[in-house]
This record gives sequence, structure tokens and C-alpha cells, in this order.
Amino acid sequence: MNTNKKMKKYQTPEEIREKTHALFPKETGELFYELLTNVAYLHLSWQNYKSLFGTSPELIDLLNWAASSFFGLLDRIMRHDVILAISRLMDPKESCGKKNVSLDCLIDKLQLSIDTTLFNKWQSELEELKDCYKPLRKVRHRLLAHEDLATTLQYHRNPLPGISRTYIENILEKIQKLLGDIEEHFCKSRTTYQYIPSIGDGEDLIFTLESAREHKKRRQRG
Repeated sequence: MNTNKKMKKYQTPEEIREKTHALFPKETGELFYELLTNVAYLHLSWQNYKSLFGTSPELIDLLNWAASSFFGLLDRIMRHDVILAISRLMDPKESCGKKNVSLDCLIDKLQLSIDTTLFNKWQSELEELKDCYKPLRKVRHRLLAHEDLATTLQYHRNPLPGISRTYIENILEKIQKLLGDIEEHFCKSRTTYQYIPSIGDGEDLIFTLESAREHKKRRQRG
């Protein structure tokens, strides 16, 4: 049994940027790196949201005990932030004549550097993603980017679809898979978002609030 296995080395953002610049076709490495960074931040935002609002009624009771109005507002802000972050990734390759940092733009720029079979495969994954994104697109356009009068006053003949946590998890998985497939083709590796280090996150906040509530209880007892 080999006991001298090297531990996996975590790369710094600078090292990842240099690697993508070196291994991706010209003028696509920087775009890929920005998308990779955006997806990593999106993953952390979603994990923090679930840590605070997605585990149990007891946790919601804790947040209400600490600052009900603040956490009620934070719930809405964080949900909207996740939706908008996904929407930016799903933007067309350009808007109003300007290129977007989006998956569509990346695949379009890579087309000349890959064979037709691979391009069609990635394009098919993207089209599947776009189809999955349609309900979220309605929320973005009618409620977040704009405030549609009929939607806000609740007389629109097509009410907005409900956006569940399962749905968000599904679309995040599809985004991470497509970006991972592209990364693996050029870099022979893929980013595992579940192991991105995070210090001072939602779980740390919950621990602090639980400790504060327990401390208050002990003082009240005596």
C-alpha cells in the first residue's frame, strides 16, 4: 500500500487564470475564467442561502429570534441575487451590439477551435439549459429586471411560475456540468464547486446566533 500519496493542491485564482490562458484557445481563456469565477460565487451564494433559510423550521425560529425583519429582507435579496446571477450566465452572446460574459458567448467563440461533433454536443447542452431556464427568465423580466404592472398587481393572465429549491439545484447542476465539460476538454480537469473553501459563511453565522441565544438563556436562568 502506497502511503506517500501527494495531497491535492488547491490552486490560487492567479494560478487558475494563468492555466486557462495557457490552455484555452486565444481570446477565450479570460472569458472562461470569468465564467468559472462567476459560477463559483453563484455556488457559494446558493450554499449560504440554503445554510440560512433552507434547512429546518427551528433554524427559521432562530433567525426570527435574532432579527426577523433583517433576515426577512435578506431572504428576498439573496434569492433575487441567485436568480440574476443565473440569468447573466444564460444571457445571449451579445445584447445591444455588445458581447456578454455568458455561456452562449463562450461556446460561440470556441466554435472555430473545436470539431463539429464537440461543438454540437456543447450547443445541445446549452439548448437544454435554455429550455430549463425559461421559467426563471420570466421571473427576471417581469419581476426583477423590470416590474410588470399586471404581474405586480396580480391580474396577469399567465402568473409567474413557482421557483423551487429543487429547480434551482437542477439548473445549477446543468450549468456546472456544461462548464466542467468545456474545462475538462482543454485543461484535463474540472472544478469541484462543493469543495471551494469558505470562511465566515452562513453556517458560521448560525453557530454564532445559536451561541448567543444559549448565552442569553443561561443569563435569564440565573
